[in-house]
Amino acid sequence: MVPATDDVAGVYAQGRGLRVGDAGGRPEGLELSLTVQAAREFKGGLIVRFEGVRDRDSAEALRGRTLLIRREEARPLESGEYFLHDLVGLEVWSAEGERVGRVAAVYEGGAGHFLNVDDGEREHLIPFAGRIVRKVDLEAGRIIIEAIPGLLEL
Repeated sequence: MVPATDDVAGVYAQGRGLRVGDAGGRPEGLELSLTVQAAREFKGGLIVRFEGVRDRDSAEALRGRTLLIRREEARPLESGEYFLHDLVGLEVWSAEGERVGRVAAVYEGGAGHFLNVDDGEREHLIPFAGRIVRKVDLEAGRIIIEAIPGLLEL
């Protein structure tokens, strides 16, 4: 598994309970949870052993699922840090006051994170970088960007 957290040691600590979600990261209706028995790094990801998951068939049943923690269990965010799922749905505006679109998804790439911004006609892939993203206002539901020349024409 490839963890989607920068707090791997805290999230996958022995004895930690994790909720099981669907492939899109939404909690399953039955509130299925797993308890971490052990975890170790392996080839850029993790191998995690859970209590009660004793054989390959039980582990295969979890393939494609997402492991979740409750927001209040996450480490406190520092200034300028955001939960990526909180960015989805925010309106993106240029520094000049023009609407660019709405964040449809956030992708992680080798160079960092990218916002997939849908304007209703096309999608724009915008680097989530300080030189482009000038302000994130979760309360107002918007992100202000300073687009470099040609960025929105790609």
